[in-house]
Amino acid sequence: MATLLLAAYQALCLNAPEFWERLGAVRDAGGTPGSSALMVAAEAGLVLGVCLLLALLLAALGRAVLLIGGVAMILLSAAASYYMVRYDVVIGYGIVQAVMASDQALSAEMVGRDLLLWVLLLGVLPAVAWWRLCFRRVVRPTSVSTRRVWSIRLAMSVSALSLALASHAVVRHTAEQSAGGKPPVSASGLVAHRYVPTNWLSGMAMTGANRATAAMRANQLSDPAERFTYLERSPLDHVTVVLVIGETTRHDHLGLLGYNRDTTPRLRGEAGLVAFRAESCDTSTRLSLACMFARPEGVVTGAGFEPDRIDEHKVFSVFRELGFSIELFAMQSEVGFYQRVEPDFYKMREVIVADASSSQRQVFDGLLLPEVDSSLDRHPDGRHLIVLHKKGSHYLYSQRYPREFARWQPECLDADDHCGRAELVNAYDNSVLYGDHVLAELFDRLKGRKALVVFTSDHGESIGDGTHFHGTPRAIAPPEQRRVPLPFWGSPLLLSDPVHREAFERLRQRAQSGQLASHQNLFASMLGCLSVESRDGGVTPAHNLCH
Repeated sequence: MATLLLAAYQALCLNAPEFWERLGAVRDAGGTPGSSALMVAAEAGLVLGVCLLLALLLAALGRAVLLIGGVAMILLSAAASYYMVRYDVVIGYGIVQAVMASDQALSAEMVGRDLLLWVLLLGVLPAVAWWRLCFRRVVRPTSVSTRRVWSIRLAMSVSALSLALASHAVVRHTAEQSAGGKPPVSASGLVAHRYVPTNWLSGMAMTGANRATAAMRANQLSDPAERFTYLERSPLDHVTVVLVIGETTRHDHLGLLGYNRDTTPRLRGEAGLVAFRAESCDTSTRLSLACMFARPEGVVTGAGFEPDRIDEHKVFSVFRELGFSIELFAMQSEVGFYQRVEPDFYKMREVIVADASSSQRQVFDGLLLPEVDSSLDRHPDGRHLIVLHKKGSHYLYSQRYPREFARWQPECLDADDHCGRAELVNAYDNSVLYGDHVLAELFDRLKGRKALVVFTSDHGESIGDGTHFHGTPRAIAPPEQRRVPLPFWGSPLLLSDPVHREAFERLRQRAQSGQLASHQNLFASMLGCLSVESRDGGVTPAHNLCH
């Protein structure tokens, strides 16, 4: 009885809002009332069967495992269901790995009064009731009762497996009928990512497997700096390169790229700026950081819901080979990525804030600018690469900018506020406006140097567009979660060199033609826009926007 209740509560009760929404979505897609109900019932049966098998597995491992594991599943499923219902988020690998591994300060901003109340009512209280039920039903087993218990468990397991398999067959058949053939994404995979607890459980499993695979392959990565030869068409002595990694910024919210609000008043006036609309390689910070700076030929794209496999080191190893020193400053905490950059010196947010002796309650990206000043002072000449990782426009958007940049009102100020789309967009656009200020201030610091600045965001964002935030599995992600900008800026001194000026003219022609860029262009273009070429394949001309 305890295992059945555990499975039924998660599969049917916590997913009830999702089943109702799914029923409406299937009807809107052209399904008849009967076929829509059949599809949702089959999905419910599949989730229930899997949940029952999981509960029986916990029971087979012992009563203590069942009690602790069952309570943990109820609490985590309740928390996941809050974000699914409140923000219409698809919980997948990207979301889970972000929660487990990324900036805890950013994650904490997503926790509010409403979440705690939801988890209390739908997580803590049901978990306590279920725990007490388990204890009331404890019986001292005899050899007969033990055999009977295992017979019941076996029968329930067979029933659960039969239910799951039958439901899967119906789900697959219905999906193939709707798609007019084999659907592009596994129907059972969609179900696994649509409902609790299978969505967060599969995300955790994929996170663990990917970490183990990455650790095993870390020493087997190919180094493009060793495989290929890189030539400078114009000497790079005394050139400074600044790579700015934004967060959650969408290209269709930049005024200089056609947005109807002037969110980029300062960048719009920069003569040396060339900006592209681009597509990210993934939908969450960690996944994008893994693929966006590698040669496209060194990335094996994951099928379906699988993450990419990275077979090569990133562009930073080539800059090192070309004689560049590297320093990194971050307002986030992606330590694994920072270590793979292998900087000579780096600071994360906590150290930056402590050094700034900041008394302000909130921490903004502008604190990166004094770090740039110090880095430039340490490297007055020579070849130098600075990597900046911003908080950008990550939710909660209103926490990303000082009050003087709150141009568009009203804005969404708190995670517990039930904000409409207009308030969310206002706050988001204000964060883009502040990002414009930070980049313009960076350019001002570099105008007396031979400098190249490359800016892009890790991924885009859904802002009340039927779903919220980012991290939706790439195979089913809405397009706005992959919309990112890709601007290049060359200083007057850099562009006074005819070779670099010619490269930038080709870059400008591509942008004016409306070419859509992508993260796949970063490796080749960061080198190619400095007139670095490779005659044996290290810089692919087709990916070089300055070619």
